[in-house]
Amino acid sequence: MEDTQDAQGVEDTESTATEAVEETQVEGAEALGDPGKKALDAMKAKWKSEAASRKAAEEELASLKAAADGREAEHKAAQEAQKIRDEALATANDRIKKSEIRAAAKGELANPEDALVFLDLNEIEVSDDGSVDGDAVAQAIKDLLEERPYLAAQGERRFTGTVDAGPRNGGVGGVQQLTRDDLAKMSADEVIQADKNGQLNKLKGIK
Repeated sequence: MEDTQDAQGVEDTESTATEAVEETQVEGAEALGDPGKKALDAMKAKWKSEAASRKAAEEELASLKAAADGREAEHKAAQEAQKIRDEALATANDRIKKSEIRAAAKGELANPEDALVFLDLNEIEVSDDGSVDGDAVAQAIKDLLEERPYLAAQGERRFTGTVDAGPRNGGVGGVQQLTRDDLAKMSADEVIQADKNGQLNKLKGIK
């Protein structure tokens, strides 16, 4: 449980830092124009790389500490549960991003699917409650059209809004499904068991 709490603390800290960096980037991009935006994008890529390296080092340290304290089995269970959480949420988030991008691209691009080809999904953030910043997606579509105007839809463009594609607590194959909120409250053993029971199938995109 200690390993899980430590990991969650690191994630919360990184999430807060990411939001601060992104807010600074938006303001900087607007003030400095395209060159400033490119510089800020480079800074963001560097920050993400450093965060990944730091997280890997922290995980290695946690493994060594667990071995020294005789908690290897508990630590491995925590790692397995975290892997299950990460995979389930990554799949769910990917589905949400694609749905939001398609909705924003409809009426703007001749083929909304082109947005999924040219936009980097990693640049779109999904919050803990499964929502996406519609303004950020709309801006990404706008930037794409400025870079590739030939993708634009012909004729009048329509505002279509965004789609709430967050996971719902419904059954899949007769098995009651868990939400991302449920997942966040569960212990390592509960996550592993829920995965075995097929209760994370909807989050993981399994039908």
